[in-house]
Amino acid sequence: MNPSSEVAVIKTNEGEMVIEFWSDAAPKTVENFKKLARSGFYDGTTFHRIVKGFMIQGGDPNSKDPAKENSYGQGGPGYKVKAEFNNHSHERGVISMARGPAP
Repeated sequence: MNPSSEVAVIKTNEGEMVIEFWSDAAPKTVENFKKLARSGFYDGTTFHRIVKGFMIQGGDPNSKDPAKENSYGQGGPGYKVKAEFNNHSHERGVISMARGPAP
């Protein structure tokens, strides 16, 4: 499995993250991310969950509104993308999409 040459850049107050896509491993997930990013879905969202030494979580549209702090991590685009399981490890530097308990 090889990453595509196209990348996404997430700009934060702490610097930039460059994301390579594994389109052959998760084509629907990659296309969904690109569609949401191009539409501005992620603009203004925050990293609402930070577990030092483990992970950060962000991209929830609820995080754009401080009044919705109790629902951070529960927002979404209003639909689900079918799970695309693969052999990539969720190790340092890998960006993954969060899933609910049922694939």
